[in-house]
Amino acid sequence: MQVPTFSKSTMTWISLWTVYIIWGSTYFAIAYVIETMPPLLSMGLRFLIAGIILVLLISLTQGAKELAVPAMEIRTSAVLGFLLLGFGIGNVSIAEAHVPSGIVALIIAAMPLWIAIFRFISGERPSRRTWLGLAIGFIGVALLLKPGSVQAVSNEGPSTVVFFMCMVLFGNIGWALGTFIAPKFPIPKNALVFTAYELLAGGVSLTIAGFIKGESFTDVFDGSTWSWLWLGYLITFGSIVAYSAYLWLIQNAPVSLTATYAYVNPIIAVALGAIFLGEVITVNYAVGGAIIVLGVLLVVSAERTIKESTSPTN
Repeated sequence: MQVPTFSKSTMTWISLWTVYIIWGSTYFAIAYVIETMPPLLSMGLRFLIAGIILVLLISLTQGAKELAVPAMEIRTSAVLGFLLLGFGIGNVSIAEAHVPSGIVALIIAAMPLWIAIFRFISGERPSRRTWLGLAIGFIGVALLLKPGSVQAVSNEGPSTVVFFMCMVLFGNIGWALGTFIAPKFPIPKNALVFTAYELLAGGVSLTIAGFIKGESFTDVFDGSTWSWLWLGYLITFGSIVAYSAYLWLIQNAPVSLTATYAYVNPIIAVALGAIFLGEVITVNYAVGGAIIVLGVLLVVSAERTIKESTSPTN
């Protein structure tokens, strides 16, 4: 049986929509997982299994020697795994028991705004369009964080919802910090190896945090079949398939096209949350979300223009 081949253009759009739909649906999937499973241990198990699968795939396709990278590169991968997955996704998984998954996705979508701030702190001078995008984006975030703007998933008051939204926001700042500092430290040249170590470190940190919080693996194994199905989806599609598609896009597609995931994913997440989880979209929710997406679009397009104008031509 002959394996079908696709043109580069077709592969680009397949990969792009894979990233759009799968990464946009991960927030929706997490909401289903934590319905019957403890949040930290379930996410820890997600990343541990995904990391082990990736290690096996690398060993089978590229050889086990590919995993033998310098200790400093492993340490950097581990630190980033703790920061991005442990702190970032850990906060998301806890917060989604109280905050609509679409809102979580919109707050996460603001990550390019924080990265731009870190660049400014480090001495870089953002363009006027970047500053405009930052101002617009943060207005949207403030509108979402305004008490009463979002209806809780649980029957709790506005102050509780705002507290857990702030947890997501702090986790997102940690993710942005990790993304910003990553190029400044030695990391494995093979992106899949880097991802494997990062996944394993994130899984270990979330597992430890779960035990400290008092969670039990017994509660994970007692989870419903539905939660297990969505956990499997997060392991295979969310952590491996979508990331592989993203890596292909980075290597083969224009930056301007690849970057669109930053403002398409939250739109998909909001739609899925409203349709399947019954999440209520208030006026402030809709307006604040639209403002954030607009701000992120401006910042991403401005930063992309700077990168393309400063990159060497061959």
